[in-house]
Amino acid sequence: MTAGLDAGADIARYSLEAATGAALALSALGLPAAWPLVPSFFMHQYDPQVFWDGGMAWTKVAEDMRQARADVEKTVKDVTHGDAWHSEDGRAFDQRMDRYLRELLSIEIRAVAVAAVLFLTALLTMAVILFMALLAAVLVALAAWVAVATVFPLSAALARITALNAIIEMTATLKEVEAGLNTTLHLCAGILGTLIAGDVFVGATQGGFGGLKDFIDGTIAQGPLLVWGTANRIERDATAWGIGGRFPEEGVAGRIAGDRAGTPLPPGLPQAAGAKGVNDVRTGGQTVTGGLTPGRRPDGSYPYPWE
Repeated sequence: MTAGLDAGADIARYSLEAATGAALALSALGLPAAWPLVPSFFMHQYDPQVFWDGGMAWTKVAEDMRQARADVEKTVKDVTHGDAWHSEDGRAFDQRMDRYLRELLSIEIRAVAVAAVLFLTALLTMAVILFMALLAAVLVALAAWVAVATVFPLSAALARITALNAIIEMTATLKEVEAGLNTTLHLCAGILGTLIAGDVFVGATQGGFGGLKDFIDGTIAQGPLLVWGTANRIERDATAWGIGGRFPEEGVAGRIAGDRAGTPLPPGLPQAAGAKGVNDVRTGGQTVTGGLTPGRRPDGSYPYPWE
């Protein structure tokens, strides 16, 4: 499995390069409709292997918790063997160990859930990468076909019409695939959020606010990374919109654009965004926020700028 996933990032990059070249060629041949597909190639630059490795790490956590539960159960059984523990202290000990075992089981269940989500994400992103590679191959074939057909005026007109219809169908299919991907990933995120929030809520209703405190402390400790991730996502989306050459029409960005939504960007911005996109893909990170990744402390937290 991993032998194929580790090639995902390279395939995504090659697909972007091929699609960009094909879209430029088609635009020069009188088919600018192919260019709006290019931002999607930029957006879908994934590394499925990273998600898969994360899933394997969480699988190891689940296995460790399972082994820990087995060890604790054996130890408790050995300690409480006989009639000596049939007392108030013995019952208190059993209750405490039962609570501890439930906590271990809760960690194991969450680890399995996180691993499953990461494995699913790895497979989904790889599937999208392969789909985008197929689209890139079709764009290259269309560009070559239209270029050859220009030698004969009559066949050139037919080739342009056929290529335009193909591009329209590709655009519609791509939107459906992206909608399905977003829905699935949001569902996975919702499952993880529900597991975490549910565990914290149950603990709080039972009088144990340690989980809530840990959740708040953990969120604060990860604050700089969360802020950086948000800024990185905004930069990526803005670059994709710039490459597309138009103000965004959907979502929060579309509402911010207001009356300008869907209208062409000022001259020069699409070219600048394209150059930036090439640099982002080549360097493996966003030009502005890519070099601002917060440093991680040994305890897993991230320092704030004023610290």
